[in-house]
This record gives sequence, structure tokens and C-alpha cells, in this order.
Amino acid sequence: MKISNPELKVVRFGADDVIATSGWMSGPLTNTSGLFYIPAGQYSGAYSGSGDYVQFNGTFGNYDGSNYAIGNISGAEANSDREGLMSGGSYTFPDAGVTVDMSHLAPIAQQAYDAYSYGDGAYYSNGTSYYELYWQ
Repeated sequence: MKISNPELKVVRFGADDVIATSGWMSGPLTNTSGLFYIPAGQYSGAYSGSGDYVQFNGTFGNYDGSNYAIGNISGAEANSDREGLMSGGSYTFPDAGVTVDMSHLAPIAQQAYDAYSYGDGAYYSNGTSYYELYWQ
């Protein structure tokens, strides 16, 4: 969970001292949309093409303390461009043969997330963007 102004206090309830934090069960990404990449072997829905990863759009659901459920899944397609979003410098997109400076893709990297499944047909994300993981 991302908290922009974290706070930790000891609060007295009756005779007990309790540690309270500024977090809550729904993280700040809940109800926002993102671009997700999941290993093709973990994706059970239909998608076009073939490749190591499936790219899809979705919406962050409730946060359970470790991950977000992903809902409103759409636009699933095979995509090998995930590696480009994980790198700095320049990247050549294999399908198009075009090389771009990755600074042009920073806005996408800020909204792209890893997804995973426990095999139950649902998809999850820890909510940490590629920009946070690989570019900072």
C-alpha cells in the first residue's frame, strides 16, 4: 500500500496503549486503471497472438494488505514489449524493429504493472509500477 503521508501514533484506549497507523484496507490505487503484463502460462482467458506475456487493461480492486484484485479486464493480447518497459536507455521493439529512447515510454512504465494468478481464474497485482521497480 502506498501512503503519501504516513503516520504512526500510540493512542490510548481506556487503559490500553494501541499503535495506530494511517493505512486502510483499500489502497490508493483502488478503482484506478492500469496496463498489466502476466506470464502467458498464468492467463486463462482468450487472447490474440503468441508470446511470453499477455498484456491487458484492467482496474485495481480491493487491497488485502499484500495485493490488489484486478477487475474489468479487457484488450488481452500477447506482447513481448514488457522487457522494453523494464529497461532504461533505448529499446528495440522486436515486432516493429523500431528503436526508441525509453524516456518516451516513461508515462507507460508509470502505469504498467506485473500481474499474477493463483490458478483460481482471478488476477492480482502488488500495485508497484515498472517505473517504481526498474527506473528509480
